[in-house]
Amino acid sequence: MPVLRGWLAHYSENLATNMKPQVTGFILILGLCLGTHIPAAAAACGIERDNVSDSTVFMRHLSRECSQVDRASHAVTAAEIIGAIKAGQGISLKNAVVTGDLLLTRLASVPIRSLSLPDRVLSKLSRGRVTDARVIRGPFLIEDSVVDGIVDTQLKPDMVEQRLLGDMVVIQGPVSFRGTTFTKTVDLSRTIFLGPLDSSQTIFLEDSFWLSCIFDKPATFEKTAFAGNARFYQSVFHESITYLRAGFAGLTNFLSVTFQKEAGFSRAYFKMGTSFSGSRFEGMADFSEAVFEKAAFFMSTVFAADTYFRRATFQGEANFSDASFLAKDDFAKVVYKEEPNFTRVKFANPRTSVGFENPVFLAIVGAGLTAFLIAFIVILKKG
Repeated sequence: MPVLRGWLAHYSENLATNMKPQVTGFILILGLCLGTHIPAAAAACGIERDNVSDSTVFMRHLSRECSQVDRASHAVTAAEIIGAIKAGQGISLKNAVVTGDLLLTRLASVPIRSLSLPDRVLSKLSRGRVTDARVIRGPFLIEDSVVDGIVDTQLKPDMVEQRLLGDMVVIQGPVSFRGTTFTKTVDLSRTIFLGPLDSSQTIFLEDSFWLSCIFDKPATFEKTAFAGNARFYQSVFHESITYLRAGFAGLTNFLSVTFQKEAGFSRAYFKMGTSFSGSRFEGMADFSEAVFEKAAFFMSTVFAADTYFRRATFQGEANFSDASFLAKDDFAKVVYKEEPNFTRVKFANPRTSVGFENPVFLAIVGAGLTAFLIAFIVILKKG
């Protein structure tokens, strides 16, 4: 646990902010005990609720001055959120606490043909023979909050085991989990995000699943901490996506993912095994300065645009077998702890350097120079 806590601290700058209300509450109590005057504003806990005259959004915004006790006493239940969504409302929570399991399977399905969806989304759904969807009409914002329950689009209360369902979830407005901590498993598989997604500085303490999702607008997971396993299997990103400085502590699965625009993984940290095999990068792919502690697989991956691995570090196996680089590739100053596998890789341009910092490369060069020097000395002695 100390290791996990330390790892999370590196990626969750927002925790410092979340602790401020506790410190404020402690100072207030100490001041009262000592008879010290404390400004009334320091103890104020403002709560902004949805306006009765505007029933389009279910709102609970707590000010940063609210203590943990205040936040717990004004906790929002999963049942309230589900009820608001069923009533056609969007969700907007800030500095809040959400309790209970948020099972989006409780939403009723409607025919896909009754929804207004972009052509590229409809095309994808038709290939998958999806006919029904559960809908969240409006924004879905849970920011700087704590969600103390599972979030799931696939699990029903009567299920013995979890499985992928035939329908999908459509979120029509923007989605933001910015600065929020999810204490339990999050499964948003088979979700269509029609608006932008902001999951920057989010903490997923357990596994998170994003299988077969469609992201129709730009998405960001910048500085996000994935403490458990993270799976994005067969998802599609229609617009740009960034995982800049994101941390992946568990097994990471980007198998068969399609990135149609820029995909940024610069300075991302992968602690366990990672796979991008079978994926397609149609826009620029940036893995510069990324760190892979364990095995990293890019087998049969297609890089259709410029690709950057400059200064990346591979501390385990790096397997690029059968990959295709159809534009510029930059492997300058890459560090490999093991010999990388580039078997049957196709390059559009002459092979660039794998980096003189590569220990395997240096060892081979050093051994060759040593053998040459010994042979040269032997020849001199015979002469």
